[in-house]
Amino acid sequence: MDLPATPPAPTTAPAPAALPPEGALLLRPDIMQRLDLAAIFGNTNPVELELGAGDGSFIAQHAALHPGCNILGVERLLGRLKKIDRKGRRAGLSNLRGLRLEAAYVLEWMVPPGSLSAIHVYFPDPWPKRRHWKNRLVDEAFTRLVHRALAPDGAIYLRTDERSYFAQMEHVFDADAGFVRVPEPPGLLDLKTDFERGFTSKGIPTNHVAYRRVG
Repeated sequence: MDLPATPPAPTTAPAPAALPPEGALLLRPDIMQRLDLAAIFGNTNPVELELGAGDGSFIAQHAALHPGCNILGVERLLGRLKKIDRKGRRAGLSNLRGLRLEAAYVLEWMVPPGSLSAIHVYFPDPWPKRRHWKNRLVDEAFTRLVHRALAPDGAIYLRTDERSYFAQMEHVFDADAGFVRVPEPPGLLDLKTDFERGFTSKGIPTNHVAYRRVG
């Protein structure tokens, strides 16, 4: 007896996956525990961190261009984090997450040592008055936290429009034997933050530098 022929495979494309609900990309971790990055992203891909992610202009582009890399954006203001969430959901970015906490706290207490492939710090609060420089994020103590958080050969990328702050960034990282200055990867500088677009439109240049972890 002849067997029935195998039915042809359907030719219609599968329906697109539904977008996650609003707020799905925003983390609500236990602030007394280190982040479990593999559990957060559901994989063990390299993780990059942006401290002070703004409205997500940079990390949304970066995550879209690097689907094999997980991107975590830290931002203090809830309104900006909601923008990151909306951008991530619209673009279907499963490798993007947002966290509402102070940048220094996350780096010191929540990031597991040696867990990050890169850290991005773009246009942090410049605290332009000299008496306020002690409040700046990037100082000697910051370099030690970055070195601990980065994986071997991990990199930190820095940008600011404030000349005195840029000089401070260069000074503390050049003085730390755990880092060497390196060029930015091709295309990275083409990805602009919301602050950078505003500065560029006013003719204000961006100062930028990158360092790789050694030792």
